[in-house]
Amino acid sequence: SDVVKQRYIMKFYKPLLKRILNKANRIIATSPQYIETSIFLKELRHKCTIIPLGIDINYFSKPDKFVSEDIRKKYKNPNLILFVGRLCYFKGLEYLIEAMQYVNGKLLIIGTGPEEQNLKAKVNKENLNWKIIFLGNISNNDLPSYYDACDLFVLPSSHRSEAFGTVIIEAMASGKAVISTELGTGTSFVNVNGKTGIVVPPRNAKLLADAINSLLADEQLRKKYELNAKRRSEEFSSEHLVEKITNLYTEVVKEQELGVCL
Repeated sequence: SDVVKQRYIMKFYKPLLKRILNKANRIIATSPQYIETSIFLKELRHKCTIIPLGIDINYFSKPDKFVSEDIRKKYKNPNLILFVGRLCYFKGLEYLIEAMQYVNGKLLIIGTGPEEQNLKAKVNKENLNWKIIFLGNISNNDLPSYYDACDLFVLPSSHRSEAFGTVIIEAMASGKAVISTELGTGTSFVNVNGKTGIVVPPRNAKLLADAINSLLADEQLRKKYELNAKRRSEEFSSEHLVEKITNLYTEVVKEQELGVCL
């Protein structure tokens, strides 16, 4: 991830970073979007190799159906929306909270972080306690069941500090359509707008609500996205990640032996 919030350190960090990048034989970027939007990487795109992050796809495709059903019963509502992640400034949760005023559904928030108290205060202020539930950290064993139980997964990230968003892969591996934001990073590389879900501009609660409502209202479209999401998640398996990195190492070693320099 590029330095986004801590810009004051760039004066000292930039020369070191450029030196390291210039010296590297190859630079691994997790998405083509990040190469084109990073002021550091686009100048060195000739030595960048795109290798997306990967997860254990099978883990999220085999939820405990009994736990999933218990979750649905406990948070009974026409629609169940899920967020998973650290509660920090770049996740854009304040915009999702605002959007929930216009959504007929219940939002489950999994995770903890420095913005937790501010977010809870915002929920209280908006009188949304009855439809926004903070679950904190949950067991990894139960996480696939929460994905399985939800109708829709939303990652409303607001800043490009969200360089990739592996939770999107987790949701897609669980067969869920995704709503994410356009940050010029991996979020809109993994979640393909109009295919696996919807991508909206960041920091816009109204458009976020519109996207959520459109998918909740159109079950046929949502099911289409869910099927596509499940298929696309297979491209981000940990096996593919290991294979691509191993191939890259082999390629770089051969180039070194031949004296090739990019």
